[in-house]
Amino acid sequence: MSLTRRSFLWAGVIGCIAQPVLAALPSTGTIRRLQLELKPEQRKWFQSSPNPVDLWGARADQLILMQGETVEIEVINNLPEPTTIHWHGFRIENAMDGVSGLTQDPIPPRGRFTYRFTPEDAGTFWAHSHHKTYEQLARGLYLPVIVRERKEPEVDQDILMVIDDWRINNEGLLDTESLGSMHDWAHGGRLGNFLTVNKEVQPSFSVKAGSRVRLRLVNTANARIFAVDIPPVPAWVCAKDGQPLSTPMSNKGTLVLAPAERYDLVIDIPTDAEGQLAIQMPTDTAPIDMAYLKVAGSKDTPTQEAPANFPVNPVEPFTADRLPAHRQVLDMTGGAMGSLSQAFYNGQQMSMQELIQKQQIWAFNGVASRPVEPLLEVRSGELVEIEIRNNTRWAHSMHLHGHHFKADLARYDSQLWHDTLLMDSGETAKIRFIAGKPGSWLIHCHMIEHQAAGMVSWIKVVA
Repeated sequence: MSLTRRSFLWAGVIGCIAQPVLAALPSTGTIRRLQLELKPEQRKWFQSSPNPVDLWGARADQLILMQGETVEIEVINNLPEPTTIHWHGFRIENAMDGVSGLTQDPIPPRGRFTYRFTPEDAGTFWAHSHHKTYEQLARGLYLPVIVRERKEPEVDQDILMVIDDWRINNEGLLDTESLGSMHDWAHGGRLGNFLTVNKEVQPSFSVKAGSRVRLRLVNTANARIFAVDIPPVPAWVCAKDGQPLSTPMSNKGTLVLAPAERYDLVIDIPTDAEGQLAIQMPTDTAPIDMAYLKVAGSKDTPTQEAPANFPVNPVEPFTADRLPAHRQVLDMTGGAMGSLSQAFYNGQQMSMQELIQKQQIWAFNGVASRPVEPLLEVRSGELVEIEIRNNTRWAHSMHLHGHHFKADLARYDSQLWHDTLLMDSGETAKIRFIAGKPGSWLIHCHMIEHQAAGMVSWIKVVA
């Protein structure tokens, strides 16, 4: 995907509205109770515009949970539309997965729903709408979630960077008229022209020379694949999609994050560092500064040794020679310049012209949209292998709910666990995972417009 600096708007920043923290309710026994309000919000991004940008969000900057601590989160929907909250990357009970029409009914305006779960894994996650996601995510309805380890790694600072792009019109407002554009759905998805980090423009994070920083990167965009260059300092990748690596990997070069992917890095700020260190997005012309690490002061005793391993989450391992109990092919077809001529939709075979009238243009195994029958039915504890074939002209970001998997794709190190996987046009990848908790678990493209236009199926896990 070609990207130039000019494709993004830069107009200066007046400021942004600070958000209060998540409301806490009285705890019951060992259960921590929280209240999360979903509501409209405004951001002042442009000096040239007298009007703030209208978004949707949560009355919180982020949600911090503890590994192994049961929580009840009462979600209050003060938005004008129904919605749900999907806990992306969490291995929780299926009834709490937050998929509208599959695991729960949507929460109506002024309605409430309580999610109750125990985070098994520590790491970097996020929560987002899973109802009319192509619209609600584009409006900003998401929340980063950090699950703290029982024994936290030794770092001096923890910095979260939630990267997003927004489509802004000529009046400096969110372009809502283009929501649901069939052109976007059939091509690369909804791409924005304005970049933020933590819903701010080019934020600065103060760090000390000689300090060690944990940097959490999250891509919450509808469809944009972000490339990220961190400053030329010692750096290690320590986790992917909320799952720590068995051995931290030295980071050399550009990190690429598909929509919904997350990376945790440990970086060491040099003892002689000063001024601002830019975190950049490379483009075809010149790099764009996404955020800055502002060096202010120094640490008395600089960190010198390589980072120790992060505590490993209890994901069930399996050996490479173990034979899967189930093998399945998932063939992705459709989209602009694709070869899809017909597909089943709602149990009927339709021509491409008929599918387009239904706003469907992608298919898994010749089926557009979520089928009545699952892609697979498996038992909890069985090893599953899915061979994903990208027979389209476009990249896709494949996400499996409620599970983490291994993948044999050259761009990824073999020790990584994933819940989301970037696949380029023409690529094939085999993913393997142990079937987890019983229920109906989605597998879909996290270029959200692709999901809305047909790229979604599901796996049934039985006890």
